[in-house]
Amino acid sequence: MGNEMRRFILIGSMLILASATAFGQATPPAGAKPPVPAAPAAPAVPGTKVAVIDFEQALLESDAGKAAQAAFNKEMEPEKAKFDQLGKEVDDLSKKLQDAKTDAEKAPIRAELEKKNKEAQRLQQDAEEKSAMLRQKLLGPIAKIVNDAVDKYSKENNLALVLDPNTDPSNVIYSSKASDITSDVMRIMNAEYAKDPKIAAPAATPAAPAAKPNN
Repeated sequence: MGNEMRRFILIGSMLILASATAFGQATPPAGAKPPVPAAPAAPAVPGTKVAVIDFEQALLESDAGKAAQAAFNKEMEPEKAKFDQLGKEVDDLSKKLQDAKTDAEKAPIRAELEKKNKEAQRLQQDAEEKSAMLRQKLLGPIAKIVNDAVDKYSKENNLALVLDPNTDPSNVIYSSKASDITSDVMRIMNAEYAKDPKIAAPAATPAAPAAKPNN
């Protein structure tokens, strides 16, 4: 029981997909005469290649992702300290229970262990809620950076489709190592992050509702 109470998962996988943006074509001002091209413009060539990416790896192992994880761990440190302290208390009580000889000695120890167990459940619930909020706050902006980098790389390399086999492995029967663009996307992400770390700034946390005055 002590080992399970000390269990603390600091970061879990999470894939946050940003929405695609539609681009419209600009129209000339009313009455303006469009220039006559010397020759018909060649039609845009659609992408013809397919690639795969490990979105989670790009999200968490890029420079921006590592910075977000460090911030996450720092924010969760108080919860971890509470779990560590509670785990020590449970271990001490468990040892006392083993050393107790009579039911009269064991009864209050069991009652205290039950109390600690309920406290651990409350701590676990609070930690999970805080963890989910922090993941959304810290990783949301990083997910957008991933998507922007994928978009840039796809346009530069004539890609028609980029798949993430980790979301549903049954969708990809085979992929060669050469088709994996994860490292290339991370290179673009790291370059953009180095130029402007503010692009990974945490999302704003929703304000808590104001407390109702007592009548």
